[in-house]
Amino acid sequence: ARDAPGSFSESQYHVINLSIRDLNSDCDFNSDSLCTHPTPIDRLFLDFLISVDLSHCHVYPTRGNRCIDWIIGNDPSLIKTISIVPPFPSCDHSGLSFSLSSPQSPSLPSQIRDFTRVDYSAFSNYLLSIDWFSLFCDCPDIDSIYSAFSSAIHSAIDLFVPYRTPRPPSLSYPPHIRRLIKHRDALFSKVHLPSVRILFDQCSKKLLFEIDKWTRYSTRKKLSRVNDLYRHISSLTKPKLSIPELVSPQNLPNLPLTLLLMMVVSLPFPPHVFPPSLSLFTFFPHEVYKSLRKLSPTGSTGHDAIPQIIFSKCAYALSTPLADIFSLSLISGTVPSAWKHSLITPIPKPGKDSKLPSSYRPISIISPAAKTMERLIKEHLNSHLSRFNVLPSNQHGFRSGASVVTNLLTCQNDWTSAHSKKLVTDVVYIDFTRAFDVVPYPKLLARLSYYERRVIGDLCMTHMIMNGFTIIPRSLFYVYKPLRDRTSSFGINIELTTSTPRYHSFPVRTSRWYSQLPDSIRTAPNIRVFKRRLENHPIIAHLAKLT
Repeated sequence: ARDAPGSFSESQYHVINLSIRDLNSDCDFNSDSLCTHPTPIDRLFLDFLISVDLSHCHVYPTRGNRCIDWIIGNDPSLIKTISIVPPFPSCDHSGLSFSLSSPQSPSLPSQIRDFTRVDYSAFSNYLLSIDWFSLFCDCPDIDSIYSAFSSAIHSAIDLFVPYRTPRPPSLSYPPHIRRLIKHRDALFSKVHLPSVRILFDQCSKKLLFEIDKWTRYSTRKKLSRVNDLYRHISSLTKPKLSIPELVSPQNLPNLPLTLLLMMVVSLPFPPHVFPPSLSLFTFFPHEVYKSLRKLSPTGSTGHDAIPQIIFSKCAYALSTPLADIFSLSLISGTVPSAWKHSLITPIPKPGKDSKLPSSYRPISIISPAAKTMERLIKEHLNSHLSRFNVLPSNQHGFRSGASVVTNLLTCQNDWTSAHSKKLVTDVVYIDFTRAFDVVPYPKLLARLSYYERRVIGDLCMTHMIMNGFTIIPRSLFYVYKPLRDRTSSFGINIELTTSTPRYHSFPVRTSRWYSQLPDSIRTAPNIRVFKRRLENHPIIAHLAKLT
């Protein structure tokens, strides 16, 4: 009522709202001459249409000579091809079919790729025949390398993936019900004949009976399986939420939906410039292969338009070029620009105001290649965190072997112990707002600097990409100090000693690190560790230019 025209009171709008479903008219509200005996509700509704500049777009009676189905709009030219269609089996009146004349109306593509009818053996053999090293050697940066990789994949898609015509969405009934519907539609064209009307009513009753029977059978079939049972009950009990018109935080009118969501989604990702660092590890093809095989073939396609089924089915052929791309990306400290674009699906948060963009959780669909690299890095990070016991024992979230259950069991044990000792227990629950969206990067880097550790980087992949060799004679070491020292420190001749390095922020015995080095490094006669830095070493200066 607050948005109503001034000539209408709130009580009149309540009358219209309560009576509009019971309007049964034998006239066209656009013409007073056809409304010979308008009722008070008819007159009130007519005044309402005039006040808001709406018009009745058709004069097709759908039950006898009465219009009980309405198509109302402020621009009749947008509504075209209005026709009467057969009624639903349980309805006593016909329906209306119409289409909207809009340049932005969605339409199905005429042809789409069918990735289910692909000879993936031939597809993989084609990818194996590509000389990826020659393809990547002339690329100056990671963007051009991944662009060449994507172009090669799309060329293979053009050769091996056929097209198919998509089917329009429709309710899938069994064949006998579809035949009844077709027969009933044929009878409807002659329903004005008395003899045909009887046959039409009989066919409608039979159709209603068969649909009800098929629905009961489908429901019993779903209830017979546990997973389908919970899914079916959830679909019946959960409310069907519809996304309303969004309101910007500044109450700015007429903003596009994508802009409103972008105002919220882009907040957690402020631009940060990080210095390029060396690789903590090297991606090997067999690791990439195992990770690619774990991808679901039915996963969504990212911004690079390469479907996930290609990475899954052709994992062996793609493992080697992807391992090179991942290693170079980690070494150079940059990722392909295509990985920075994602398809965002807003998911409403329960219990939040659906009109606010901040009430939606952005789910990003990224490239399967970027997803694979993230998983591999996560595996190495988890291994590192577990090895050095970085995570506290009282953290139960996002850890292997820990969950909410282990957290509750630990709390219950503490509470029970305190209760048996007659102690008072205070429990404080803290919920961080947007804990996963907003990451305090300066604090995170400060914490990492506090846990400053010597990181061993393998530069074999860098040497192979830059110079074309596959073996480097000796390993290089890298110390990363994110806040106090942003310059890379390397050591070629490293002298192993049990003394405490003075340039570390906290005392760490070198022998401890020495015991954790690979055997090939610890037993190498030409590797020594010094306590002093070697920034002025000519080899270090040369490496600094390369990085």
